[in-house]
Amino acid sequence: MPASFQLMSNDDGAYYFHFLNATGDLLMISGQYEDKQDAEQAIKDVKVGSLMSEQIAAGKVPDGDTFFVIKDKDGDILVKSVLFDDQMIFDNALHAVKDNACVAEINDLT
Repeated sequence: MPASFQLMSNDDGAYYFHFLNATGDLLMISGQYEDKQDAEQAIKDVKVGSLMSEQIAAGKVPDGDTFFVIKDKDGDILVKSVLFDDQMIFDNALHAVKDNACVAEINDLT
């Protein structure tokens, strides 16, 4: 299975997406969007942002787990990764996103 974006909607009618790697592991989660078109545009922006180092930032939560975000060209966060408690797994996940998000398929599950 290739890496993919899963576009979904919740019971409130908001749209969001997940990014899964080639083995189906959840790597990134978006915020919610009122319009489907906004969520689809955010996916396009993530695809571009995944190729731009200046649009990717890493962080740590107080307990030491690491995460990364991808921002749009204005600096607004588009998507946040899941938390990683191991640096090697974090590095592999970030590498997978950089290599695959730009060409990942979009599965519309709405």
